[in-house]
Amino acid sequence: MLLTQKRLRQLLGILWLIDGLLQLQPQMFTMNMVNGVMVPTMDSQPAPIAASLQWIISVTTHNLVLVNLTIAIVQIALGVLLISGLWVRGTIIASVVWALVVWYGGEGMSMLLTGQAGILTGAPGAVLLYPLLGLLVYPRKEDPEQGLLPRSSFRYIFAGFWFFAALLQVQPYWWQDGQISQAIGGMVGQGGLNGFLIDPLLQRVSDVTAHSEVPLNSALIVVCLALGFVLVFVKEKQMRPVLIASIVVSILIWWLAQGFGMIFTGMATDFNSGLLLVVMALACWPRVSLQGVAQQRSVDGVPQPQSSAQPV
Repeated sequence: MLLTQKRLRQLLGILWLIDGLLQLQPQMFTMNMVNGVMVPTMDSQPAPIAASLQWIISVTTHNLVLVNLTIAIVQIALGVLLISGLWVRGTIIASVVWALVVWYGGEGMSMLLTGQAGILTGAPGAVLLYPLLGLLVYPRKEDPEQGLLPRSSFRYIFAGFWFFAALLQVQPYWWQDGQISQAIGGMVGQGGLNGFLIDPLLQRVSDVTAHSEVPLNSALIVVCLALGFVLVFVKEKQMRPVLIASIVVSILIWWLAQGFGMIFTGMATDFNSGLLLVVMALACWPRVSLQGVAQQRSVDGVPQPQSSAQPV
């Protein structure tokens, strides 16, 4: 596998650490965080959910600095502990709980109950994917090198994600004229370095997709379904091309639809789901068989190492 348990844990820690540092951006201590990040999550939510989100927004508004510092400190602490390997089990449990809190209170469950969620906008939410990676690196008591969630089973969870992504894109919202174009174009003009690094391309993509949304959404659904089915049925030794295809699709979505998580605007709270999908694909990468390596060396004419044991 490309990522050992230790490397995957450290990578997850780096993501948490960066998320925490993003909360320390100057704009996050202003009402821009509330109005630009939290308030939009109330749109079209069921009444009970909207009411609870309104209460969370009200509390945040009246305690903005304290809330933002708390978020930053918690996420930085999670990152440092995962990177260092200290209290791994407790840290992962805490990260799962924290991720669910952020997913609900800060992201409105990624708008899943509004009929407007889609893979292009990051649903089901990057922060909801963190717990899945956490379960992969949660060390078992009987074998610390094995995660609570086996790597061999993770491919099916990853396939389930692609099936769910296709289901989200089937929603009527994404067949309406202008929705895909508006979702992409809405990220233009958010300020920061995006103005010259990302905005020109996003505006171009938004203009192009405005005239081909139905075939584009249809193609996206087919691609998601294809990735899901192949991940379920392909043999492990044949998974690499599928995972490479998944990584390519994820990067394209992250780049062309999510604007790299708007990381250059000064208002990003995470990298969005595109990057997490790349990490999930790497976590599914099949193990290298030592026997297979030996056989390949034999075919290539590479001499095999001789045993140093002497006959008795």
